[in-house]
Amino acid sequence: MKNRKTFLLLLVILPWFSVPLLGKQTLRKFGLSAIFFCTLTKALDYFGEKKRWWRFYKGIPPFRSMNFFNLGPYFVTSLWVLRWTYGKFPLYLLANSLLHILFIFCGGIKWMNRLKIATLLRLSKLQYFGIDVLRALSLYGFQHLVENIGQPHKEVK
Repeated sequence: MKNRKTFLLLLVILPWFSVPLLGKQTLRKFGLSAIFFCTLTKALDYFGEKKRWWRFYKGIPPFRSMNFFNLGPYFVTSLWVLRWTYGKFPLYLLANSLLHILFIFCGGIKWMNRLKIATLLRLSKLQYFGIDVLRALSLYGFQHLVENIGQPHKEVK
């Protein structure tokens, strides 16, 4: 149990060490989308638990185990992926898909279950992959909206 708590703390803290490498401009440009992404993920986590798609174990009170993913790797990774790939949609989709495939099909789900972080119940790995692709599309779409709000429309002549 103690090792699990240490792991959860490291999971939320370690990704933040890379944030200074992103730069202030990246945080300003993509920060709102990363917050949106984590909020959407939290809502989806709640909905999925109600539908018994998955189960999250207790983390370190007052947080559930999935909050550590949301506040650490999900937030920071969304900033990095947007920084590297925004404006290049095929590359964005490929990068996200590879990250999700590696996590879901190459041991990440099994590892989360073994560490008592989360487990899939009524959802297959392929269905979970589909949900992750939809989350990735929503992140990119939200960033696209943020970039285009307030910009004057170009008239077609």
